Amino acid sequence: MKKIIACVLAAAIILLMINVVDVSSAIVSSDSVLVDHDNTASVIDQQALYDELFAPDSVIGLDMDISKEQVACIQTDLEYFRQNDSRSSIYRICDRVTFTVNGKKYVIDDVGIRMKGTSSRCNFFDDVLGIYNLVNFRICFNCTFEDVGDYGLSARTWSDEEEKRKRENRTFATMRTIELKWNITADNTYVRNQYVQDVYKDYGVPAQHCSLCTLSLSGCKMGIYRLFEPVDESFIHRYFPEKDWGGDLYKVRCTRKSPATYSLMNSYGVGSKKKSEAYNFDLKTNVGKSKHESLEKLLTTINKPGASRQDFESVMDMDELALMQAINFAMGSQDDMRYNYNNHYIYFRKSDGKGVIIPYDNEIVLGATYVWNPSESALTEDSPYSEYVYSFNAMQENPMIRQTVLEGGYFTDIYTGYLRDIAQGKWLTVENYQHYFDIAKKNYGDKLISKYNYLSTINKNVDFSMEGGENYNGNMSIAEYMDKMRANILNHIN
Repeated sequence: MKKIIACVLAAAIILLMINVVDVSSAIVSSDSVLVDHDNTASVIDQQALYDELFAPDSVIGLDMDISKEQVACIQTDLEYFRQNDSRSSIYRICDRVTFTVNGKKYVIDDVGIRMKGTSSRCNFFDDVLGIYNLVNFRICFNCTFEDVGDYGLSARTWSDEEEKRKRENRTFATMRTIELKWNITADNTYVRNQYVQDVYKDYGVPAQHCSLCTLSLSGCKMGIYRLFEPVDESFIHRYFPEKDWGGDLYKVRCTRKSPATYSLMNSYGVGSKKKSEAYNFDLKTNVGKSKHESLEKLLTTINKPGASRQDFESVMDMDELALMQAINFAMGSQDDMRYNYNNHYIYFRKSDGKGVIIPYDNEIVLGATYVWNPSESALTEDSPYSEYVYSFNAMQENPMIRQTVLEGGYFTDIYTGYLRDIAQGKWLTVENYQHYFDIAKKNYGDKLISKYNYLSTINKNVDFSMEGGENYNGNMSIAEYMDKMRANILNHIN
């Protein structure tokens, strides 16, 4: 309780200081652009900046100027909400965030930051040790910090409604938030996740853009992180035609009560981390307006006895689902909707009400077996049609998988065709992967942190390499993975 009070008092002091300072008049170096400035629109082409941020050869650095007191509050939030079997969604205050994109600096004052993730959340800060662990973050550019429940007496009061409106609409490179994830899989290539995202995109599956970056938090260099665009309403506008805008978007996950098996028993609603409310289908758009008609129709249709091919096609884009499942298998994803009943979004297009899967959190891929390897071979020795779910030591429960792409499924032929195309194409070749690796090593090879800097990296090899085995954190080499998976797929489908 004392820590919580200390955080509130610290936040109060900082917010009071910010309230009496014109953040738009902050002094920056001559080669910087102050994003908060009134003339930002004429200075920055946000779409062009977005394109540059996610260009394959861009070099990106983030320097987050945040007080020790605010970092301590992130740690205290973790501890407090963990006691309540929940996760904090409170954004603490960074005084300033500086993005350096290919040498040009973009400065944003007054930015929100919080820890993100489920199993990846852990203690990371101590008053004596400082930051001693690597964790994932989400940063938010449009926080108003006015919630009395979060900030107590230090909650901000916006006397100028126009200024508040500007803040609520503030974006950086068209995005309201950005996700930052550290290299939790001890991937020595650093680009497995980025590579898989581009496989999805090449085949037309809506997927997040991903770039590498370096992160410095409160002066503490935290090494190489991955930067992701968020899956939100802006994402829908970016990847879907206008006729499909306005539908319901759900984040799909396991809860402590049940996995997301697409059964009639799965829960849905608007989750609240503060109140320990979690749903298998957590609504992210149309909050307060949606009656969940599209989701209810889908669950009812695919779970009815004798559901036909036409039934599945009436509620789901089945070609996209078969394609995504083929990519997931070929990339060796063991932590997805098929093998762990999680890590994806489902979006219901406004034009026809059909569901489209948006993959998410593709970290355990391409032989990255350090964190988790339930199949014991990164799927390279498994049948693409296997009904077994290692995570639950049981047979496949999700009708969206069981009745569609497995042996005898309605869409197995489509799934098989995509598997063949991937196995015979460029994405399972070392030569194609080498291009991604070479760019990453050239741009970030001199920005590695010591393996002794953080508890997260002790006894881990952090050097760039495409090799595998015991000397490389137990992950498979890229060459071994691709050779085995390509042969495995072709053996099963021919």
